[in-house]
Amino acid sequence: MIKQVVFSLLLLVVVVALTGCSNGKAVGLAAPGLTKEQVNQRHVEAIQVDWWQLQDDIDAFFLFDRPGRMHRLTVR
Repeated sequence: MIKQVVFSLLLLVVVVALTGCSNGKAVGLAAPGLTKEQVNQRHVEAIQVDWWQLQDDIDAFFLFDRPGRMHRLTVR
């Protein structure tokens, strides 16, 4: 009984994960009033913004977003 419940939950997680990036037409969650191209464009824009934010976080962590002490504009 417990194995069936665990398997069902695991299957549900896999299905939700696989359909999370789709436009939802297979499960009835389509974006009303938007064409497929608009949905895809929003998806691409969201991924692009996420990538920019990740790059900014990496730059801030490694201090690439600030000039170093050897930079020509550093006041000595």
